[in-house]
Amino acid sequence: MFCIDNATCLSPTTGTAPQTFAAALQYFAATQCILKGDSAQEFDVPNYKSFDFIIVGGGTAGSVVANRLSEVGHWKILLLEAGGDPPVESDIPGFDADITNSEYNWKYVTANNSVIGQAIINGSINLPMGKMFGGSSSLNGMVYTRGNERDFQSWYDEGNKQWSLDSVRRCFKNAEGLQKEDMICDPDIGRFYGVTGPIAINKFNSTSNCTNGVLKAFHEIGFKVVPDLNVAGLFGSGAVTVTAADGLRHSTHKAYLKPARKRINLTVLKNAFVKKILISNDKTVAFGVEVEKKGKTMTFYSVHEVILSAGAVNTPKLLMLSGIGPEAELRSKNISCIVDSPMVGQNLQDHLRVPITIYGNQNMPDHHTVGEEHLSTIHYIFNRTGHLAHSNLMTDVMAFFTTQKNVTAPECQLQLMIKPKNATKLREHLTSIYRYKQPIVDYIIEKNKEHVLYFFALSLLHPYSRGNITLKSNDPKDPPLIFPNYFEDERDLKTVIKGIRMATKVVRTKFFKDVNGFLGRMPWPECDRNYLDGERYWRCISMNMVTSASNLVGTCKMGTDPKTSVVDSRLRVHGITHLRVVDASVMPTITSGDTAAPSIMIAERGAEFIKQEYDGDYSKLLNFMKSVSNLYKLFDKELTEA
Repeated sequence: MFCIDNATCLSPTTGTAPQTFAAALQYFAATQCILKGDSAQEFDVPNYKSFDFIIVGGGTAGSVVANRLSEVGHWKILLLEAGGDPPVESDIPGFDADITNSEYNWKYVTANNSVIGQAIINGSINLPMGKMFGGSSSLNGMVYTRGNERDFQSWYDEGNKQWSLDSVRRCFKNAEGLQKEDMICDPDIGRFYGVTGPIAINKFNSTSNCTNGVLKAFHEIGFKVVPDLNVAGLFGSGAVTVTAADGLRHSTHKAYLKPARKRINLTVLKNAFVKKILISNDKTVAFGVEVEKKGKTMTFYSVHEVILSAGAVNTPKLLMLSGIGPEAELRSKNISCIVDSPMVGQNLQDHLRVPITIYGNQNMPDHHTVGEEHLSTIHYIFNRTGHLAHSNLMTDVMAFFTTQKNVTAPECQLQLMIKPKNATKLREHLTSIYRYKQPIVDYIIEKNKEHVLYFFALSLLHPYSRGNITLKSNDPKDPPLIFPNYFEDERDLKTVIKGIRMATKVVRTKFFKDVNGFLGRMPWPECDRNYLDGERYWRCISMNMVTSASNLVGTCKMGTDPKTSVVDSRLRVHGITHLRVVDASVMPTITSGDTAAPSIMIAERGAEFIKQEYDGDYSKLLNFMKSVSNLYKLFDKELTEA
């Protein structure tokens, strides 16, 4: 018998103790089998087969669409996903950073425009996007923010009459399965969310020990703590809701696609790379797709529609490769223009992030010992608590606020990562996820040796600046060129600077005074000569150290005019019949907060449109449900007034 330090254990034993310990170790060693996910069955699909609907992309939106359309038993659905099954690490919230650095990410970066992000490696900002079933919902921070209702009202006011607030609220509720009992029992919160939908809405099982103190600090500087951020319209601060349950991620793959795979009318192909949409010789009808799988080109036909749910980067890319896009851009890549659609790839919007580093001393361990790390892991295996039960990238503490009065939607979002002294994976996060250059990383690491790091990320929620996505070539395998154009509009930079200077007031709160908190400088030659926390300093930091929340939207804008939009309000592509886009790219303007929840809502709404147009029984059912809903509202109003 040997001790852990490899010294021989001389104590006598009957054999019971070592056998008991060995059995426990074997149990925990077998956890890989306990946590393993179900691989999607690989279908042997003959070339040239026809389906009623072909869905391109099994990500956040595509998984929802596949589920909802396959509910109609007589429809034959084909779902094509360029990636494969999510790894087991996708299920575990604490491994979100590790998945981001893997083959399960498209690994897109922005094009270097020599103006922004020059403190980033190669001037190219990281844009994590999931390349697997569930897409980005299988690798993101699991944050569930609906947005502010003013966001959706603006879509409606632009002429998209299919997107009334009643419709938007219904589709959110259809998706939501609120699980936390105290939230369900709260009359305001319980009424706000859906409770029977597929996607689990919850709070993390485990959060940082410091988060309550930070929330008090937020409250002290005017970011009022609210019971639920979504109910409050994303104004104030609090612990955000997440798509997780029982210490496990709840992606759209798990919530929507895995149950749907049991249906015989849904065919799923993974590692299937769609190269082109097939369009009739008269340039009016989409009738199928060309796909590469295992090095072989295959063709599949659609009876009703081809539905693009490939996301705000890959959807416009595929449209342009297929001859739908700005004519001059297509011709420059030797692509025949079928439909001159000038807005394909344009109107790109994203939530940029600017870092704020605050350091302090804190009543928390300088670092977890190896034994403590292993013990926390065992806690997770045993009851889904501990450090693996929540995101490793950010805490669930957030604040949403405005920099001016009389604004109807939040302008800024503040997220927080807390790292204890000598944090083990801090260098990896700063280098591989944020892609900061070595001098910046070294400086922060050196400070972290003696101080706890409170790494705040301020996001601009409603930018005026617009970016674009263009093709690098006519080769489908080439990544597109992504130009986010952060801060191209000076108003964005002014708002960010105001927001940062409001956020840094937390240093003067009781909590941060108690931990001897101080604002840290982000070293960069152009910025070093400026006064810390001054306007010029933050202008310089914002321009050079801006990163992305990877909430890209808008590149296939919804609208009424084909010259200024790509799809109509029912998400049908202008100029081509039997072709629809159902993902975040259709947003005319970006929503407040993370965009995963609105993307799910869009998919629910898109599936409704398709069912209304092709399934008469569903249209009758939906009209009946609307009538019941109106009666309920009337009854609820009478009860309230009584």
